[in-house]
Amino acid sequence: MRFRNSPLVRLLVGIVISAVFLGVTLSRVDLEEAAEAIGRATPGLLLLAFLIVLVDLCLRALRWHVLLLNVEGAGVRPPYRLAFGYLTLGFAANAVLPARLGDVARAVLAAGTFRTPRLAILGTVAIERISDGLTMLALAILSSLAVASASALQELTGYAVALAAGGLIAGAVGWVAITRSRLATTRIGAAVTGIVGRLSAGAGALRHAGSAVAFVGLTAVLATTAILVAWTVLAAVGVQLSPIETVLFLSGIALSLAIPAAPGSLGTYEFVGVAIISGLGYTPEQGLATILLMRIITTFPPALIGLVSIWALHVRPDTIAGSADVHSAEHPST
Repeated sequence: MRFRNSPLVRLLVGIVISAVFLGVTLSRVDLEEAAEAIGRATPGLLLLAFLIVLVDLCLRALRWHVLLLNVEGAGVRPPYRLAFGYLTLGFAANAVLPARLGDVARAVLAAGTFRTPRLAILGTVAIERISDGLTMLALAILSSLAVASASALQELTGYAVALAAGGLIAGAVGWVAITRSRLATTRIGAAVTGIVGRLSAGAGALRHAGSAVAFVGLTAVLATTAILVAWTVLAAVGVQLSPIETVLFLSGIALSLAIPAAPGSLGTYEFVGVAIISGLGYTPEQGLATILLMRIITTFPPALIGLVSIWALHVRPDTIAGSADVHSAEHPST
């Protein structure tokens, strides 16, 4: 059991998946033409995209801050600057750790500083991820239905909807089976309900009208800033998409992040992005140029700020990986 869940196995499986997708993508692209497309990109639009990413990062910290201020049983009320620091620390860790374990590290390390149970803080991160995932899934469904040439994304969206529905049904059935049967009195039942209860402490913000509205509103604004970043980068390399096509592109590459892969979703991100742009009538070279610039602009600034946060918070790099691994070993189901 420990072998299957080991970080090395996760990393190796992700690398294999990434290598396959990356190989398929590069086999369709003239790298010299892709490099020329990047060289012709409009600097002013790329700078605008960079500035929007910084605004997006500040808003994401504000949204998490709203959740943290309402965690039940919190030892302290963390200031915004610490929410920003640990959020960016997570971005830096996600750039090098597989399976988005940087989010787990963020929760574990923040819990120690905020004197709050780990699972409660992890619950806030789970709410972020679920809300972002459902938002992008909804946008993918709507945009793929509106764009006639989006058959490939329609299939990806269909799989995502099936997985989401299957997960919800399985979770509901499992919860009823545990809480409404003899399992409720067993050690397994007590452990599961205890974990769920501690995770739900992170959802305190959703139980109050004001903070719930703030969270939903910030989630909508963050979807808008992400769309603006995608539109700006696309325009910089000469890919002129309509608003609905831009939503299609963004939601597609966002869904690709759910595919198990190497750190940073290397390979899967490029494959889906190039496929969507090619399907909309542009060259694979323009698609790869767009995806590479998207990766640079959306990954490196938050990661670099995260490195500064790691220094400012006096966190050792080895502690970040260790916190993610230890928590995953203690709670593999979360």
